[in-house]
Amino acid sequence: MDLTKYKWKCRILLLNTTCYRDSNYKRSKELYQEYIKEFHKRHVKLISNRKKGLKFSIKLIGYDGTLKKEFDTLVPKDIFELIDSMPMSNELKSGKIQPLNLSLYSDYKPETTLKGLGFKDKEKAIYTLDAIKGRDTKYQVNVVSTMLGRAKKHPNKTSDMDDAIMVFEKWLLDYKKSKN
Repeated sequence: MDLTKYKWKCRILLLNTTCYRDSNYKRSKELYQEYIKEFHKRHVKLISNRKKGLKFSIKLIGYDGTLKKEFDTLVPKDIFELIDSMPMSNELKSGKIQPLNLSLYSDYKPETTLKGLGFKDKEKAIYTLDAIKGRDTKYQVNVVSTMLGRAKKHPNKTSDMDDAIMVFEKWLLDYKKSKN
């Protein structure tokens, strides 16, 4: 799995599994979600790697793209202590590294987080706009901008995604016109 696009942008918590139904995998994902605010504070992005024959493992990859530690089970407290003791944590505090803003995709409240938003095609884009309609305007702009950016930069962009891009661009244009 190529993780080079994340180098110097964030840390990676890589979950290797043969099956998404694996109990260790499911529990690790649940724990990540439970502690998502703390993981994002430390710029840790969760990535799942499912391949036949892989033994379940959890790997912490540092900003420099190297393996920092491998775990059999996810214990957030242990990972936070390890990360906080790393020299790169001080580099972040000094502002020498500009990490990705991972918290853009979550409001940290499972009961208010909207599920099923996306940009795979026009219908999904319209569904996304309908789903966020009642939310705060700033939230709507952030969601639309995020979906638009992700769709434009998607490594396997399709013509259906281009249709979604047009929907989101029109929404942003209409929003800007309504502000004037």
